[in-house]
Amino acid sequence: MPPAHPADLHAARSRRESLQQAVLGLEDALRTPLDDGSRWRLRVAMAVDHAAARVVEHVVASEGSDSLLAQVRTDSPRLGWRVDRLRTDHSRLLGDVEQLRAAVADLGDDQVADRGPDIQDQARALTNTLTRHRHRRTDLVYEAYQVDLGGDH
Repeated sequence: MPPAHPADLHAARSRRESLQQAVLGLEDALRTPLDDGSRWRLRVAMAVDHAAARVVEHVVASEGSDSLLAQVRTDSPRLGWRVDRLRTDHSRLLGDVEQLRAAVADLGDDQVADRGPDIQDQARALTNTLTRHRHRRTDLVYEAYQVDLGGDH
């Protein structure tokens, strides 16, 4: 099986790191005390926006006809079902991140104490889904090319 192109792997590693940093930033923002409603809402909104941008960037780069996923499908057809699963994840991730953005955007500073815990749960569910997705993608690339994209696993 031909190896993945080094430039593709470098770009995938870079996007993986960027997405991971966005997840860590969101987790950090969620630790802001709820009793400071304005600060909590602002930090979480900024972190959600950053994570949303990284998710969109990841999906756009992953769905293209010249993407690493397309290359895996061509080079290792036996892994096609796993490529399909990752693409299904993309739809879910985009929906989840937009729901989270809407929830934060509809939140007033005076509502943080009451609605903040539900938004925290929603955000944590998103970060868990993103982490599982990153692991599945890393496993797929490793199985296809015996190349580790790096990062925690």
